[in-house]
Amino acid sequence: MSNKFILLLISLIAAVFISGCIDVTKTPVQTAGQALIPTTGLPPGFTYMGTNNNADPMDIGGKLFNYTEGVYRKSGDDFEIYIQVIGTETPGALLEQYKSDIKKKLGDRYNPFEDISLNGHPATKIADFTVMNGQPKTVYRISWVTEKSMVIVGESSDFQEVKDLATATGH
Repeated sequence: MSNKFILLLISLIAAVFISGCIDVTKTPVQTAGQALIPTTGLPPGFTYMGTNNNADPMDIGGKLFNYTEGVYRKSGDDFEIYIQVIGTETPGALLEQYKSDIKKKLGDRYNPFEDISLNGHPATKIADFTVMNGQPKTVYRISWVTEKSMVIVGESSDFQEVKDLATATGH
């Protein structure tokens, strides 16, 4: 073989390898997350809109994580509410990093976390503030871990909506 052919072959292999490394964030999410995305048996007024396995990766602690996302709408609301499931071998550590990221964003203004119980296991209620229609509003999320996942439900200005949807996961 000629040196030009070998160089071309190495260049092609390198290009394929590099492009594969750059696009790692679009690899399929572990299907374990699907089990935590309820499609039936939803709380009254909720409609399952679909599941997104190709959402932009979530940045937690400077690392990008793929996740499975269930999309829901409550009748009468113009806003969607989500269940996001991140498959990981260390869900407890990931939740602590997620909470640390939120705390860094808020500084010492207030503590947004409250320990709650959900479906018989510990979870964290997260309260944050945003502006909706020119008015300050409190928005809520709930997060918890399973054996191989971190789950985030929310956000909504109605905590009961978030809790009802989180309860529907059965986990």
